[in-house]
Amino acid sequence: MRPPQARRFRRCVASVGIALALGWGAVAPADAHVRTVTSEVTVAVHRDGHARARAALKVARTSAAEVSAVNLASASARCDDCRAVAVSFQVVLANRGPTDVTADNAAVAISEGCVRCETVAVAYQFVVVNPGRSQLTPTGHARLAAVRVELGRLSRSGAAAADITTAASALATEVAAVLTTELRTVPRVDRDVRRDR
Repeated sequence: MRPPQARRFRRCVASVGIALALGWGAVAPADAHVRTVTSEVTVAVHRDGHARARAALKVARTSAAEVSAVNLASASARCDDCRAVAVSFQVVLANRGPTDVTADNAAVAISEGCVRCETVAVAYQFVVVNPGRSQLTPTGHARLAAVRVELGRLSRSGAAAADITTAASALATEVAAVLTTELRTVPRVDRDVRRDR
């Protein structure tokens, strides 16, 4: 058995993307060693007087040696008196000490040719890298499910853009707390097997 290394720590990469525009006038691993986790929430409104909103919280776990995490919230509008809101939260648990981790997080809000239209996009991404095997406790799953419900309500609430971003920030704080208190890790143990003849 190889002794544990004293300098092994769980690393967490968190990134935030928020975009606001005001107008006046899917997961497919390439192979066993590479895993790309994609979360995307896209909302487009092209009819006058309409409002559309979507929100999602995706949780993925992988033990691939190379991990790529992509999270995108995109809201666009081309209409009068309309509104588009997109909120995307992504949690990726990268287990067994991957050798390469990349994280790409973006929020894009576009209004084009609009009169009194509003687009709001919010993206939060959490990537936790662990040398062992980590998983959420049942309580952690329940708390994230509650956040998922609140994100849906928030996106459809009709609240002001500033209020949406503030509330989303508070929900992101809750996700961070869940990952701090409700994530259990089984340490990785390397065994050397020797057979004497």
